[in-house]
Amino acid sequence: MAERPNGKTLTANELVLQKLKETFDRNGNVTTDSNGTNVWVMLVVSEPCSDLLEKDLPYPPSNQKPTHRVRVVLRTTDAQTGTNPYVDGSDFFLAVDEQQQSTDFVWEDESFGNAPLFHGGEVVNATLWVKELGEPFHVEFKDPFLTKEQRLVLNGHDEVYPAPARRREQVQTKEEDETWL
Repeated sequence: MAERPNGKTLTANELVLQKLKETFDRNGNVTTDSNGTNVWVMLVVSEPCSDLLEKDLPYPPSNQKPTHRVRVVLRTTDAQTGTNPYVDGSDFFLAVDEQQQSTDFVWEDESFGNAPLFHGGEVVNATLWVKELGEPFHVEFKDPFLTKEQRLVLNGHDEVYPAPARRREQVQTKEEDETWL
């Protein structure tokens, strides 16, 4: 049974995030392996399936009914080029049981067998795409496997993404730049 360090059970969103991180997060040791790639869950929004009509579900009903539709965006860093400014995203359906503290993918073959719904887009566009479904409950733009110093060495900056020169002139602070996301 999944529990927080204080002994309390996890919420549905915490269970969803735990499952997504177990599935997708990879520390490829890009600082020591020249062929390494880090992958992490950058954005997540969740919608209870009770809000969806059965006719709106993408696949026919199966023996396991989804409880949540989850929109996920993944980001990568590789040892050769640093943090990728382009990201991929997909929708997944999960069965979350808060009582049992379990989470499973529903329609796993279909979901993982298809190309990403959001493919090779920029971070800002991915953020807008995620927000079409709702406000993300998880946001992690920077590579969690690297320290600030490592990101500076690898990327040449420690920003969410390098702002174009004309945009940089218009922005007073980093906080102001991030508010439009």
